[in-house]
Amino acid sequence: MLKWKFSFCFLLVFSAFISQTLQDYELKLISKLENVHFEKNYDKAMQLNEEFKNVLEEAISNTEIFNYPLDSLSKFMSTEISPDGNFRIFNWNIELSNQRQYYECWILMKNLTILKLNDFKNEIPEIEYASLDANSWFGALYYSIIPKERKNKTVYTLLGWDGNNMFSNKKIIESMTISKKNKIQFGVPIFKYPNGKTKKRVIFQYSKQSYMSLKHRQARKQDYLIFDHLMPPSPHLKEFADWYVTDLSFDAFQWNENQWDFKRDFDAKSLKVFKRPFNDPNK
Repeated sequence: MLKWKFSFCFLLVFSAFISQTLQDYELKLISKLENVHFEKNYDKAMQLNEEFKNVLEEAISNTEIFNYPLDSLSKFMSTEISPDGNFRIFNWNIELSNQRQYYECWILMKNLTILKLNDFKNEIPEIEYASLDANSWFGALYYSIIPKERKNKTVYTLLGWDGNNMFSNKKIIESMTISKKNKIQFGVPIFKYPNGKTKKRVIFQYSKQSYMSLKHRQARKQDYLIFDHLMPPSPHLKEFADWYVTDLSFDAFQWNENQWDFKRDFDAKSLKVFKRPFNDPNK
């Protein structure tokens, strides 16, 4: 009995120690990332970013971090865990001149392998139809992960935000697979339009003076990606996405077996899951 009590007490102390250690790391990561965000000099910001990554590497070496809440840190960066529990992302941004953004994303697999993505800033022709990988990643801040089974393989749909530049923001619907050898592919052809075209990712661009909501919702046993419809404020600005604004209507994608099917003029308000105004300028 005494031995059992000793073991139980040891586990409690050990658990508290682990929790305290991770809490210390969380506070240190917040401090380091704040320094990165507040630094206006590019070279200094990148140097501070390397310091942040060194601490993050140390923190990730603690196996308990995979499921640790990190609620405070998540206010400064994305720390989403995939709903199927296969991976966790550590995803943050650095603002450059003219409000352009540089992104970092580490994917911590369940087996504690770390996959690091490289924000590829070069122009990619027909980006919505391009196949990308970890070295040619279209950088963004991800705030939602949706796993779906497709042809006996898990495809992840990622919802993200990109600050783009001083004139406009972007919202991104990305598709991603991870092989058994931990090889990442971005760009699975799952976004089907009525005109027969199928995109590998969907990118929306809109004015910084406007907003755009992009959310995953489940209703009536169906999965939807619901988003504000964008349009130019006047016909002569049709070719200038920097000026696009919402028009208070919605479009959507509905999951149908192996793909997301586009639905124009979607009646989002009729879905009873929306108990408050749908538009959220922060997402």
